[in-house]
Amino acid sequence: MNGLSRLTTEPRLNERSLYNNLLFVSLMLKQVGISAFPLSKGRDTGRGLERVIAELAAGLDALRQPYAFYERGLIRNEVVAILHAAKFLWDLRGRHQDVWFAVYPVAGIFPILAAKRPVITGVYDLIPFFVSGFDNSLKYFIKRRCIEFVCRRSDGLIVPFASTAEQIQEMFGVGKDRIRVIPLGIDHKRFWFDASIQKRRSRIGFLGEAKRAKGLDTAILAFAEVAKQNQDAFLTIASGGNEIGQMKELARKVIPPGRYEFVGFVPEDGMRQFYSELDLFLFPSRYGFGMSAVEAMACGTPAIAGRTLDSTDFFTHELSLVDPNSPAELSQRMLLLLEDRQRYEELRQWSLTKVQSLSWTAMAEKYVEFWMEIQERYMSNGRRSLT
Repeated sequence: MNGLSRLTTEPRLNERSLYNNLLFVSLMLKQVGISAFPLSKGRDTGRGLERVIAELAAGLDALRQPYAFYERGLIRNEVVAILHAAKFLWDLRGRHQDVWFAVYPVAGIFPILAAKRPVITGVYDLIPFFVSGFDNSLKYFIKRRCIEFVCRRSDGLIVPFASTAEQIQEMFGVGKDRIRVIPLGIDHKRFWFDASIQKRRSRIGFLGEAKRAKGLDTAILAFAEVAKQNQDAFLTIASGGNEIGQMKELARKVIPPGRYEFVGFVPEDGMRQFYSELDLFLFPSRYGFGMSAVEAMACGTPAIAGRTLDSTDFFTHELSLVDPNSPAELSQRMLLLLEDRQRYEELRQWSLTKVQSLSWTAMAEKYVEFWMEIQERYMSNGRRSLT
């Protein structure tokens, strides 16, 4: 387990911003322990949560908040994770920090079992309780038990959406004062509307893991209908994963040759170009909110997401949501936006405005503020255990 070094450089700040930043730094925690097992951090993993972790770490570096990052690298196999779990727990026992933050529920059980306090856990979704049939049952079982355990035992919880907070209160009896809703962010230096990149009319795209859970099958089936009615429509799929073969076979069966392509994994430095060239972006996920849709919106490309779980908290425009199980509704929405450019422009402008409120730096600041609040509460309560 490694404590990561902090950055020593920061962007130039004006006088007031510098004062506020120095004041914030003066109130910082001495050291935060971040439990990430069995995840890691990275922007090129193709997984949204690793991106969130990477951006949080970058935000803490920019704020000069000291932290130690405990991990074993990204472990994708449940059996391998179980085999490494005991050693990770044992190693945490000898570590001492002002506050502990777990990047998601599985990572949260370790500092809690190691008797660390206070512990704040990030709960970014409740998918295992509401969606089934798209992942193995063992994985879902482990996640359900971990979510329930950390929700009941953590000193504080951070969630990105109000609906998630309400569900946690109802399901596990957690008090409002232990939950803080802090929206996710976006890197506006990486994802922004660049008018110099010419859009390719009627080009529709998907970027995400190749699996039914993310709605790629719905996107393919819906586009097949669009292709019959719009001769210029073209589908670009940037994807990979265990179900990529199935998705390619589905596309081969229902979409005419020459009307689609699978381009594989798009690296971080190529994403803005990918998003910006599209006329529409599709992410009809059955798992709810997805970062790729937000990134596309920031690049000036309207996105259509799945109307399910926490997506409805963020995608509030009537044209931005469809039933993820309805290729017919998705195809009708695509045809509407491709043909009615006034409605298209309405959605595009809403999208650009919507993403302006999101910031990874603001997210990191609010995380630290909540961590300090929980630590102060814990200390003032005489370090009493949760009841």
